[in-house]
Amino acid sequence: MDEQPVLDIQNLRKYYPVSTGLLSRMIGEQRYIKAVDDVSLTLREEEVVGIIGESGSGKSTLVETVLRLEEPTGGSIRFKRADLTSASKTALRRHREDAQIIFQDPYDTLNPQKTVFQAIAEPLRNFRELEYDELRERTAEILHEVGLRPAEEYLDTYPSQLSGGQRQRVNIARSVVLDPSLLIADEPVSMLDVSLQAGIIKMLDRLKQTIGFSMLYVSHNLPVVRLVADRIGVMYRGRLVELGSADDIIENPKHPYTRALVASLPSITERRDRIELPEQQGKDHELPSGCRFRDRCPDAMAECANRTPDLETVADHDVACFLHHDHGTDTV
Repeated sequence: MDEQPVLDIQNLRKYYPVSTGLLSRMIGEQRYIKAVDDVSLTLREEEVVGIIGESGSGKSTLVETVLRLEEPTGGSIRFKRADLTSASKTALRRHREDAQIIFQDPYDTLNPQKTVFQAIAEPLRNFRELEYDELRERTAEILHEVGLRPAEEYLDTYPSQLSGGQRQRVNIARSVVLDPSLLIADEPVSMLDVSLQAGIIKMLDRLKQTIGFSMLYVSHNLPVVRLVADRIGVMYRGRLVELGSADDIIENPKHPYTRALVASLPSITERRDRIELPEQQGKDHELPSGCRFRDRCPDAMAECANRTPDLETVADHDVACFLHHDHGTDTV
């Protein structure tokens, strides 16, 4: 019997209405930015799934919708068998203890008026009945685990006294102090110096081994995702276009968009030519008919303008591309 996934996302959609002109309103026409459109994805116990794609692909909206920080337009979200899609605020609060997020910006996510101890102790106060001394002890423990040592020197400091890397370690400590089953990391190292990124990534892996959480890791940086992820999902303009093991995605990319991303990796430019793609056409709510990538795709076929390809399994991983679906051969 297959193992029940920790997270099961099916046909998830998140649309944002676009302000339209008087004529459009008069005839009842409403346009939408389809930030997440019909995305299905599962996450197994202690698995790391990386979500990659360029800016505007819907990565961050996807994970924020999964946590109901954004309200879904449609589809379903199940976390440890519980349906979160239409859960009440009370029900959601019970699950927030077990599902946490690390945000991208280490400067905006910490209250400058609260000490490190106060920031990390806040989720403990919300979900655990601990005495003050116990709060201090647990906070010191998690600071030690995220590499801020000796912890006692950081407990009563303020964010303004910390570097960017130290602030992000505090953010991570706050996210894992409740020992969650699900951790979402939304570009957690993108605003840090390259010299600091490797240390944060190693620390996250060590915490995963200790706590045993599953993780969705969002990034536009494919080399970083390759280091942390068991599987990689590639998003383009709100849709998942490829999904497979990290090694398979890197070594055998099938979707033309994924091929372009992989070809840009510095470590492989000597054996693969860089693929230059045209600029994305149209505004976010002005999607081309059929495949959303077709106006940039070097392999576009006539069928790409007529239908939207679904994810189909091809050679052990999933790809949404008619090149691999035995549909048509005429390029345009």
